[in-house]
Amino acid sequence: MKVNLFLIKYLKLVLTVLVLLSLIPEVNSQVKTSKPNIVLILSDDAGYADFSFQSNRLIPTPNIDFIAKEGVKFTDAYVTGAVCSPSRAGILTGVNQATFGHVINFVQNVKYTIPLNSLGLPTNQKLIGEYLKPCGYTTGIVGKWHEGFSERFHPNNRGFDYFWGFLWGSSPYYAGQAKLVEENNSHIPAENIPYMTDAIGDKSLEFIEKNAQNPFFLYVSFNAPHTPMQAKPEVLKKYEDKFSPKGRALNAAMTESLDENVGRILEKLKKLNLLDNTLVIFTNDNGGQIVESFADNYPLKGRKGEIYEGGIRVPMAIMWKGKIKPGIVSEVPVTTLDFLPTFINAAGGKASQFPKLEGKDLMTILNAKSSKKLLKRDFYWDIGYGQGAIRSGDWKMSFFRDQPAELHNLKNDISEKNDLAKQQPAIAKNLTDKFLAWKKKLPPQAWTALGKEKESDD
Repeated sequence: MKVNLFLIKYLKLVLTVLVLLSLIPEVNSQVKTSKPNIVLILSDDAGYADFSFQSNRLIPTPNIDFIAKEGVKFTDAYVTGAVCSPSRAGILTGVNQATFGHVINFVQNVKYTIPLNSLGLPTNQKLIGEYLKPCGYTTGIVGKWHEGFSERFHPNNRGFDYFWGFLWGSSPYYAGQAKLVEENNSHIPAENIPYMTDAIGDKSLEFIEKNAQNPFFLYVSFNAPHTPMQAKPEVLKKYEDKFSPKGRALNAAMTESLDENVGRILEKLKKLNLLDNTLVIFTNDNGGQIVESFADNYPLKGRKGEIYEGGIRVPMAIMWKGKIKPGIVSEVPVTTLDFLPTFINAAGGKASQFPKLEGKDLMTILNAKSSKKLLKRDFYWDIGYGQGAIRSGDWKMSFFRDQPAELHNLKNDISEKNDLAKQQPAIAKNLTDKFLAWKKKLPPQAWTALGKEKESDD
């Protein structure tokens, strides 16, 4: 009898140990997924006033607005370039792209001073995925790349585990008409691709679903509302009588499709119980293209390709439940160079270990003391063709090839109507000296165009 009791106790002990051991993978899984997922959503060529969390001048964008409502909206957010490829280069590297010569675009049907297969992000520049993969992240990009065509520049060789999209700066939207789309180096026939904005949404959902059990970084690189201006006919009908010229109606319809797919991404995250543990950023790649895409940059002066605020200031909103309080509006100047340090720290790494990175962790904007320090940061631009700028506090000095430099106080004059260079010569000189000292350190421009670049192709 005693032997039987001993055996029973022994078997109970063994079963208890086995049960505890079976729980270990579950615990490990929970530890793995405790790191936040990171989703960076980029629109293309949209105007500063073209989302309803910015203004009511176009259409309601409830899904994009949700990000701002549940997190923080930045009123003074900047990209580092005034056109697509240079701006995205800054986002991907965390370094001002002018410091490695990537100053202008490369677009189709234009010849440059270097061969096509040499155009791209230098391989000595580390990209987002290469920082996050060591932190245990699966990385993906869906949509527009525009950072090189040869094998060494391909997303799959630059820190991205997954790529679905196109390497050039634009693609037709209509179902069955997409050009040069691939998935991890394999060509995708155009007849298999629906309306492009929906296709980018579809592939984003697939990536999220497939990688839901482990932390991931997803770069959703929409090309809407970049040219060609091609909206879904059924959506366009809603706006044809509301907007004039027709191009504005096309922009509205394309923006609705963009917002719808942002909503699908947020809904998928919610359905998989991931939304509360996901850092979501929405922004645009450069100032609005007001000529060919009919964007609206109100109240900013200028447009895509220009150094005025309309070329470099963009809509930006970030949400991260439990980390960012809902409904914040921040007037602290920030830049897309701040993304990478924010991501690295959120992923459990230490951005401070990478002194090459120029930005700051955006979470510090929630700290009043840090915000005061950030207000004093200097921002620099060299966008080619003789255009450049420096912003220091509320003051911005802009430089041009064929006209005198201009000084504006952005707090009092967001539309840059009043040039104060003559009234404030000391401030103008100080900013000019700083800018020229910075520019003197820059390397030569990596390439120049031999023909005129068309913004509609970038």
